Amino acid sequence: MKTLRSFALLFLFLATSAHADGGTSRKIIAVPGLHAPAQVVRDVDGIPHVYAWDEHDALFVQGWLQAEDRLFQLDVLRRTASGTLAELLGSAALPSDVELQVIGLRRAAVRSLAAYSAATRAGLEAYAAGVNAWVAAHPLPAEYAALELTSFQPWTALDCAVIGKALAFQLSFDLDIDATLKYLEYQAKLGPINPQLPDGLFFLDVFRSAPFDPAASVPDALGAPPRREAASVSGASRLREPATGDPTLARLLEAYRARVAKVPFLRRTLERSERQIGSNEWAVAGRFTRNGRPLVANDPHLSLDLPPNFYDLQLKTIRDGLDVIGSSVAGTPWVVLGQNRWVTWGETTTGFDVTDTYQEQVVPDPASPSGLSTLYRGALEPVIPVPLSFRVNVVGDAVLDNLAPIPPGGAIPPVALIVPRRNNGPIVDLDQSTGRAISVQYTGFGGTRELETFRLLNRARNLTEFEAALQYFDVGSQNFIYGDIRGNIGYFTTGEVPLREDLQANTVTGAPPWFIRNGQGGNEWLVNPAPGPTDGSGYLAIPAAELPKVVNPAAGFVVNANNDPAGVTLDNNPVNQLRPGNNGIYYLGYSFDFGTRAGRITQALRQKLARGRVDQGDMREVQADVVLFDASVLAPYIVAAFDNARAGGAPASLAALAGDPRIAEAVERLRAWDYTAPTGVDGGYDAADQDGYRLPPSQREITASVAATIYSVWRGQVIGNGLDLTLNGLGVPTPGSGEAIKAIRHLLERDGIGESTIDFFAWTGLPEAGQRRDFVVLRSLSDALDLLAGPAF
Repeated sequence: MKTLRSFALLFLFLATSAHADGGTSRKIIAVPGLHAPAQVVRDVDGIPHVYAWDEHDALFVQGWLQAEDRLFQLDVLRRTASGTLAELLGSAALPSDVELQVIGLRRAAVRSLAAYSAATRAGLEAYAAGVNAWVAAHPLPAEYAALELTSFQPWTALDCAVIGKALAFQLSFDLDIDATLKYLEYQAKLGPINPQLPDGLFFLDVFRSAPFDPAASVPDALGAPPRREAASVSGASRLREPATGDPTLARLLEAYRARVAKVPFLRRTLERSERQIGSNEWAVAGRFTRNGRPLVANDPHLSLDLPPNFYDLQLKTIRDGLDVIGSSVAGTPWVVLGQNRWVTWGETTTGFDVTDTYQEQVVPDPASPSGLSTLYRGALEPVIPVPLSFRVNVVGDAVLDNLAPIPPGGAIPPVALIVPRRNNGPIVDLDQSTGRAISVQYTGFGGTRELETFRLLNRARNLTEFEAALQYFDVGSQNFIYGDIRGNIGYFTTGEVPLREDLQANTVTGAPPWFIRNGQGGNEWLVNPAPGPTDGSGYLAIPAAELPKVVNPAAGFVVNANNDPAGVTLDNNPVNQLRPGNNGIYYLGYSFDFGTRAGRITQALRQKLARGRVDQGDMREVQADVVLFDASVLAPYIVAAFDNARAGGAPASLAALAGDPRIAEAVERLRAWDYTAPTGVDGGYDAADQDGYRLPPSQREITASVAATIYSVWRGQVIGNGLDLTLNGLGVPTPGSGEAIKAIRHLLERDGIGESTIDFFAWTGLPEAGQRRDFVVLRSLSDALDLLAGPAF
């Protein structure tokens, strides 16, 4: 052992000599639990580089470092996901604990921990030991004293697993509540007028599946259009309405939505698509780069928390050759985004639909452990009770470590009611008087093994090993971008997308999967009778070979920014393509990102490649790009409307708008604009600034900034005048920003006449559709200029 320690110390000296000039600090860690001393060098950016004897020690030190830098954050993360946050922060966190314990991420993490390989469990244990070793050797951070707490509950491998579950949950979970409630309102308001109107207006004009821009990762990379098989799909070409108009359903959904709104973790998760939090990634083949090596770029946009979700570091070992650098996730070991000596990778979220929400009928059943059962095809299926317990840290009473138990009653349930059929998912709301209930089925409730993927990726040496690692990534589905030292680039989607029984029969039974579905039969996930070694959800899923992917694409590059990976939604119908061999409907998800980011990245790469080979500087420029892609599509309508209004024969009301000198000036600014959006002010950071030092804005930047401001305010006004005005008149919900930008492009392209036959621009009173479109466009510009000149700005 003495020889080992001496060799390790010599290695640490030699291995860290590269940091002699750039490192700002170095520290030897030699504590019980390590196989040999380890050294940590923090570079000029504060990023730790860990040099250890073996992987166990590297992960031990990773836990030590994250505890040193982020202990309170780690505690908050694990307690939030586990539903024990009130034990730390007090009674204000109790509503969060109730909902998270009912959903059961920690129960799911127990299943995952049992499913992980021995090597992965050992890594989680090593990380946990490092956290606990730091806590044992240091006083707790100041937050604990402020909360009147003197002790830290020891970290466990299960805590790592539950944080992994929580991150996957935030990137993939959905409840289908908002879409259902909005549709039910459309149905209630418009159905009596015309039974066909809710479908056409809702699906075809307002809440469209088709993106704003048709960027599609794999078709674009292959230089081929997405396949179209609508004519061969029986019964799926028409999107079906929800199966029930029962007012109890709406009340249940509204009540649960109100509760979720009080839980920040769940609220952010369910608002994910509407807030358009997204990521981007792309890869360029070596044949298009200046040095002949492939380039991979990635920018994952998780929420801007402080501290952040990611923790950057390097892990390097003597004995077993681990050498990986990049971003880890606070509370878990290994690197999740980064590179080793052979491969590099990045990630964005796919948006695959891996959650279904069901309306259940619950009835009394003395034979059931809970006294309740659900009805499925007329038979009783017991609902299983799982006991819940809650404690609250009593803060402010000057009594240390005062954790008070909270008895059941009122909003505090004694048990979670579990429906085994739903992947052991919970009933999240129940109307006791009618027996109507809402249950949730989610792939992540199974024993999935995402952290297994990252352990293997950290050591992957080639494309084969990389793809093999991805097979364990079952939930929190990601788009992985890839490059290696052999010159390969690739793009892979991951995750188990469940096979639904109706879609496998080439039809949609009742409500489609992005609405609340009928839980009494016809909409089930198909159980996997013989799960393989990498199957974690317990259900049959679209095979990995059928998921979108491409290696060394014909186009020489591949892009994803949370957009549709396969082009299944480009025709505004996500359920009209077939799996290979006519083996069911190929359904990945209802709606992906609206495509502007992917469209702009694709456009920018093509522009650069048209000028010659590219390098890292070109990739940085694309990453810092400030072109408003939607403006390149919509702003020309403003210029064209002005020119049309200035032409002879235009109606007086239209000509009057064109005669407004404010509008004339604004249009000329937009006509000359290059669609960039620099800040244009002294206090703003722009690409022209040097190393973070702000330079006075150039006249070009100021001019572009003014045009971008005019356009951006106009965009909100044209949505209001061209979409919301009509929907408000009909008394139905308006879409959020992401849906609205898709809808307004659709309507402008059709001169305001929707596929529902509603004329959204009829309020202008002009005789021709094109004139009505131009009036809406210019009136919205006038309204935007009024706003910009008013007190709001």
